[in-house]
Amino acid sequence: MRKRQIFKDLVMLAADTSGRRAELFVIGPEPRRFLATSTSTAAWALDRSPGALRTFTTVFGTPNMSVARFTATHAAHVRITDLRGLLPASVAALLE
Repeated sequence: MRKRQIFKDLVMLAADTSGRRAELFVIGPEPRRFLATSTSTAAWALDRSPGALRTFTTVFGTPNMSVARFTATHAAHVRITDLRGLLPASVAALLE
């Protein structure tokens, strides 16, 4: 479920047209690895989020592309930041 949620968040950030900087905060390397390498389709990742799927289809077209392809193309402007790199070492250690 976390994989789907992180992708949904990425889609919503990529679709945002407010002019604000798009930044997705994650904890650890796994979310970034999933977004960069997953061959699962956007349709699969959004199948439990009808509103996000509707947004995806309206803004980006068919959800038959892979999560990795979407991340590399349509969401390339979204900065993905691991919170462990921003927090003091003692606090980051608690997140692992």
